[in-house]
Amino acid sequence: MFTNKIKHFLIELKDDILDFVYPQSCPICQKPLGREETDICEDCWKTLAFLPAPFCPYCKSFLEDNHTLVEHLCPYLSKPEDRKILAVKSLGTFDDHYKKLIHRFKYDRKIPLGKRLAQCLGKVVAQDEDFTNCDLIIPVPLHRARHRERGFNQSEVLAEGVSQAIDLPLAKQILKRKKNTRDQTYLNAQQRTENVRDAFVVTQPEKINNKAVILIDDVITTGATLNECARMLEETGAKIIFAVTLAVVVE
Repeated sequence: MFTNKIKHFLIELKDDILDFVYPQSCPICQKPLGREETDICEDCWKTLAFLPAPFCPYCKSFLEDNHTLVEHLCPYLSKPEDRKILAVKSLGTFDDHYKKLIHRFKYDRKIPLGKRLAQCLGKVVAQDEDFTNCDLIIPVPLHRARHRERGFNQSEVLAEGVSQAIDLPLAKQILKRKKNTRDQTYLNAQQRTENVRDAFVVTQPEKINNKAVILIDDVITTGATLNECARMLEETGAKIIFAVTLAVVVE
């Protein structure tokens, strides 16, 4: 563990030196960043599009009011009980803009950018009473091997920002990933579901019993990871499950 901390410190130091010697450019417009700008220029930040409402994680249709949150009949689900997650809120769609920002945050270790995105995400979530009336926030966990490799869990960074924005407790230890699953990026929907099946375990079921929880991840594609997390939470006592992500992939 100590060796990994040194390795990640040296990587961050190298990145800081490179940023100083070779000034960064905005990942969206490619223009050099100004002296007071970090990771993205202010013009591009202001043009980021936000989604207007929560949506169904399965058919990706918007849910405009409380009534449809409860009674939405998703054509992708054969039985109502298959619906583990009531609704999802995301900043935007996984277009080129969000894709570049999330890649820079997640794989280039630009944690300050992730924190800024988390603050913005928190402001969006704070506008919806269905989410703010929940009991606690749970980030989607990384396997310990993946965490050592990356040095941080991007979902925890996002969850911390949302937790601060809506004043809900953050529970990092309740949900654990017990299987080091394959990267989902190049898997189809069925493969994604099989890949994460039984990958998670709830370690403290008494803390979620009869509670409304918010799951947080970086991107929702088919919903396989979030749905598997929600299945485990529901089976161990969670009453209502929402989800929050930075972006949603739409066809």
